Amino acid sequence: MNNLVVRPMTSAEFESFRDRLVREYAAEHVRAGNWRQEEAEARAAEQTDELLPKGAETPGVLLLMAETAAGEQVGHVWIGLERRQGPGAWIYSIEIAPGQRGKGYGRALLELAEQETARHGVDAIGLNVFGPNTVARNLYESAGYETVSLQMHKQLLAPG
Repeated sequence: MNNLVVRPMTSAEFESFRDRLVREYAAEHVRAGNWRQEEAEARAAEQTDELLPKGAETPGVLLLMAETAAGEQVGHVWIGLERRQGPGAWIYSIEIAPGQRGKGYGRALLELAEQETARHGVDAIGLNVFGPNTVARNLYESAGYETVSLQMHKQLLAPG
């Protein structure tokens, strides 16, 4: 498994993670046409803080850092052990650092996330991926994830 290990995220790491997550989540929603630029960061921060009210210490959540056996950080995963809708856990965020991509760490981290989730007694896991993210979609499909819903969008031109 590429000698990848996971460990709990520290409070200091959480602050950096949260700031980056809010910016990236806001940008994804703007690109997808879901939110306007001027409201996106506030909405992303509100949703993140609602899901992680106690930061790295939020109960029912796994916030894990991925490292090589030599201790080099390569990514993270955020798992909610209970979904708000439907059974099982939910992967809110999984990411490999840009300079570490293409080395098999994404697949290894996904497998470790599944193992940690199962270790907590959860027997199913889901996630959301934005449509244009074909690299991630291919990874999830090759790991056995199935599409259970598909949301589509079309931008319309104003009359006149």
